[in-house]
Amino acid sequence: MNAHRDVENLIKSRRDTKNFLSRRISKKNISKILEMGVWSPNHRMTEPWMFVPIAKDSPARKNIAREIKNYVLKNSKNSNNETIAQSAKISKEDFEKCPYIVYVFSKKGRNEEETLENYASTSISVQNMSLYAWSIGIGIHWSTGKPCKLQGLCSKLKVEEDSIPVGCLYMGYMKAKNRLKPKPRASHEAKTIWL
Repeated sequence: MNAHRDVENLIKSRRDTKNFLSRRISKKNISKILEMGVWSPNHRMTEPWMFVPIAKDSPARKNIAREIKNYVLKNSKNSNNETIAQSAKISKEDFEKCPYIVYVFSKKGRNEEETLENYASTSISVQNMSLYAWSIGIGIHWSTGKPCKLQGLCSKLKVEEDSIPVGCLYMGYMKAKNRLKPKPRASHEAKTIWL
């Protein structure tokens, strides 16, 4: 197969998933995934990304999982207390049982423009990691929700206080990669203005 077809197939087949096996991911594979993240284009070569991998047995994992549960209990818009409690429990368990968690942060720029460029570049970094991980059978769920909204997150994870969370990546070997259905996308033509 041609290299360009391989790239096209990889881009089109990759999916966001949390349907993971309990199988451990080696530190070597996590390190290689993170290496792919640093190959993101970035204006002015600011290299704005910071990665915080958290192994399953890390004390930090348990602490953050508890905080996620508390966050859901305090911030849910649902009026049914039973539903809120169940949602908080599931959020905590999902975080705890995931084979590997990687937080991704972007460095604040010297001005608003550079901050935006840094965030965009770090988002591309996440896509690079997702594509590489998919190619070796590891799925990624990119969350920008609860795990990224915890108070004092930067200090808890020992990153600079003004760092911007770009996502919390849940990683694991997939249970059924071939069962993930393609999600329909609007044609690029519908999103393109040719001049």
